[in-house]
Amino acid sequence: MKRSFMSREQRQRGAATLVVVMVLFLVMALLAAYANRSLMFEQRISGSYYRASMAQELAEGGVEWTLAMLNGAALDDDCKPVATGGTRFVDKYLNVSAADRATTSKVTTALPGLAVDCSATGAGLVCRCPAANARTTQPGTAVNGELVPSFGLALGTNTHYGSFQVIGYGCTDSSVDNCVFGDQEARSQKAAAMSLQKVSIGFVGAVPSSPAAPLTVKGVLTTLGAGGLGLHNTDPRSAGLLVVSGGGAPALNEDRLDSVPGTPSSQARVFDDVYLHSLGNNTQDNTKFFRNFMGMAPSRYRNHPAAYEVACAGGSCGTQLLAAYDAGQRILIVRGAMAVDSNVTLGTVAAPVLIVVEGDVDIAGPMQLNGMLVVLGDLRWANGGGGGVSQVTGMVVVQGDMVADGRMDIVYRQSVASELRNRVGSYARVSGGWIDEDTK
Repeated sequence: MKRSFMSREQRQRGAATLVVVMVLFLVMALLAAYANRSLMFEQRISGSYYRASMAQELAEGGVEWTLAMLNGAALDDDCKPVATGGTRFVDKYLNVSAADRATTSKVTTALPGLAVDCSATGAGLVCRCPAANARTTQPGTAVNGELVPSFGLALGTNTHYGSFQVIGYGCTDSSVDNCVFGDQEARSQKAAAMSLQKVSIGFVGAVPSSPAAPLTVKGVLTTLGAGGLGLHNTDPRSAGLLVVSGGGAPALNEDRLDSVPGTPSSQARVFDDVYLHSLGNNTQDNTKFFRNFMGMAPSRYRNHPAAYEVACAGGSCGTQLLAAYDAGQRILIVRGAMAVDSNVTLGTVAAPVLIVVEGDVDIAGPMQLNGMLVVLGDLRWANGGGGGVSQVTGMVVVQGDMVADGRMDIVYRQSVASELRNRVGSYARVSGGWIDEDTK
């Protein structure tokens, strides 16, 4: 009996000790939690900072992405470049006046008027570029429980002509709509962060000072063959000027010259222009002539954000030029000489193209160009044997000499000059034109 009583007493003392130890552990845990409450708070804050930084990066990245799209090629509805059938970003979402560069957004949906959106997945950006006012709610994306941030872009107006605002919304949720249109309580429950960035974008025209005549030749203009060179300018704003040349007067067919009604063609021609001939010399590296129309030296003009370099290594370059135009490129630069001997039509009056050739140009056959051709070397243009119409609707500028052999026409259009000055060009950030909004 005594042995059983002692065993029971020892078990009771062990249970009491266990209870005391557990209580002590609980007290120590509470003390440790209380002592490290700041650590838990910092962990929560660091998580918020991480999401806020991610949202800000997405907003800034969205603005840069938009700038690249504005200067890029034609796109499909997935914001991917296509060889044919696409639409340029600027044409899709902006109304740009060819008269004064006034720019407004085509998106008229309820504020904030998101035009496009993208989500940053592990495979890269997944973007949507629907037609203006056709955007729907961005679907959510889940990738193994990881954050899939997104951004949305809206285009706003500015008080200065030729500039507008790009408004980027960065969001840590996979659907930017949950950040932009969701209330703050809903974002808080999802621990989602949103950042807003506003940047002013300015326009840099492809041809800041377009020539007032259909043909400008710094050197000597020579005409050969049957049919003759036709020059046509009936626009009174340019005084009907037909040709300006630094060389002597060639033989021109009066029946192929059209100026403002009532103005003799002899009064619409300027030859032996000393000032034009002296534009650019060895001291000035022969770039002043180019800068007179294009606003900068050729070496800097290549850096136009929207400029596209066309490779014309051997043979006719007509196919390459047409492919670049169909892909949405409007400023084409050819490094070196260029030859075109195919029946190709480049550009339209409503959407002209600028071609800058840093060498000699040889055109043979019925090529048609709507826009402006700038030749830094010599130009030889031949169209004989009844091969069809060979015509430039716009302007031709030649820094060297020009030989026109056969029948060809240059028709001046003020609308083409306005398009090249106010709608065709590049977009860049305006210095000091950004606003960092609060991250929410």
